Amino acid sequence: MADCCAPGSGFPNAPAMQQLATNLPVVWEEICKIQQAILAASSQCQSGGGQMCTTVAGDTPMTFVSGVSSVTVTDGGSGYFRDVPAMEFIPPYGVFSGDQASGTVVTNGGNILSITVTDGGTGYQPRPATLAADGGTGAVLTPLVNASGQIVSVTISNPGTGYSVTDNVFATRAVAPSLVYEDAEFLITSVGTGGEILAVIVTNPGSGYQPSVATVKIISTLNPALAYPLGTGFMGDVLTDVNGVITQVIVSNTGAGYAAYPPYLVISDSGSGATTAVNLTGTVVSSITVTNSGSNYTQSATGTVFNPSTAGAPNPPTDAAVVDIVVSENTYGTTPGLYYQVWAGLVTNKPIQMQLNTVLSYFKGLGYTIIIQSNPATGSTIQWRICW
Repeated sequence: MADCCAPGSGFPNAPAMQQLATNLPVVWEEICKIQQAILAASSQCQSGGGQMCTTVAGDTPMTFVSGVSSVTVTDGGSGYFRDVPAMEFIPPYGVFSGDQASGTVVTNGGNILSITVTDGGTGYQPRPATLAADGGTGAVLTPLVNASGQIVSVTISNPGTGYSVTDNVFATRAVAPSLVYEDAEFLITSVGTGGEILAVIVTNPGSGYQPSVATVKIISTLNPALAYPLGTGFMGDVLTDVNGVITQVIVSNTGAGYAAYPPYLVISDSGSGATTAVNLTGTVVSSITVTNSGSNYTQSATGTVFNPSTAGAPNPPTDAAVVDIVVSENTYGTTPGLYYQVWAGLVTNKPIQMQLNTVLSYFKGLGYTIIIQSNPATGSTIQWRICW
């Protein structure tokens, strides 16, 4: 490729340029836009300059995307809220704790990194499965439960009196009942002369006999009665002292997706794909940032700002924000989606194909490496990737 002071033989002269502009004005406009992008990318004097490659998309006749360029807040309204994850300690099944425990959630915007206990409460100690025998009195039997919730053996803490080998032993679960659980079965194999229980064997270990423990539920800050609507997978083990005071939560799975849940903009239009971020000052919508322009929007697009679903009714609030959706307008008179369809082989259009080939040939003749590729932001328009 020649430098700017000594153009090479492949550089088009003025008559060739004039002929190109006269015959193919769309192609000429496309070439000019790409050249401007090359200059901006390669210039050390411009922000982001000094590159050896650049991507051109969204603002040329062939790549234009009729997306949302900006959203203007004309009235910020009031009554808007941002939700974040909170937590609630759930006591063991069937237990109502004496003093309610509380804590705070620490996240990195997606994962729950830790739970800080601010008040340990009382009555949160684990509740184990229990055993009882009929026929006599005073026996204290303790089941040994494995990690699968099966009773594998019985410890006789007090043998009691008045029992016989024909008496029944019953196990009571600590956890919530379930149809899939299987009842354990036992047999008293030996008693003393006074009816003391000397030996009990497990004939069926059953299932669902694991202890009931306190758990952590991730809830909405705006509405603590609701589970937090974003994020999944968090698991934490709650530790207590002998008095049932919660001392610590050990995070075993940080989960994912536990992001803040701000108000959001819904755009009413035939276009699609635009995404935005609603910014608040207090309870007022201060601005809205366009994070993805989307495509195929029209000048009649309108928008409504809603609260997170956890904020409750009315939604949007009574004093709703008023916004103006600004959509970029195609002044070139082209149909950019058609260029994509021709390039992708979805339709046949020789004039369009010739225009694409002319742009490619022009820059390849100057020594550039240039390709056409799909614009990932839309999936329905092209973009140019050019290197030098």
